[in-house]
Amino acid sequence: MTFEHIVQINDLTKPELPVLTRFQVWEGLVLRARRPDKFLVGVYDYEILDQGPAYLKRSLQLPGLQVVDEVTFWHEARIECRTQPTATLPAATLVMDIEEPEPASLFVRFRYETASIENRGDSMPYDQYLEQAYVATDIETIQIIRQLAETGVFC
Repeated sequence: MTFEHIVQINDLTKPELPVLTRFQVWEGLVLRARRPDKFLVGVYDYEILDQGPAYLKRSLQLPGLQVVDEVTFWHEARIECRTQPTATLPAATLVMDIEEPEPASLFVRFRYETASIENRGDSMPYDQYLEQAYVATDIETIQIIRQLAETGVFC
């Protein structure tokens, strides 16, 4: 399954809405990688296994599932998460790109790639359900980043 969507950060046609900077969005996405328990539903524990200036390897604990992934950072531009496959979990990739088609007009493009899971007679195909969950999680991520930015965390 390959799926992507875009979340608009700043709407320059609505001056009443607070404008986030690229730095604030970047710091929020980095925080999502470093503190997944604050952004991802179901993560009840995590551990940073290894890290460097532009890299970290982490283990996420979810109910009945352990996920190990590697995260690579391209400063203020891209974050890429590569999940290691297990007997019950296929390899997967999430790429988050900050896009700025014109000054202050920020978007985040979320791209997911993983093996498709066959529909087993459910009323909704599993891939479609997963896509909806991804979109909801990503929109919530931006809402959390907005809330944190309002408190001055990303100064």
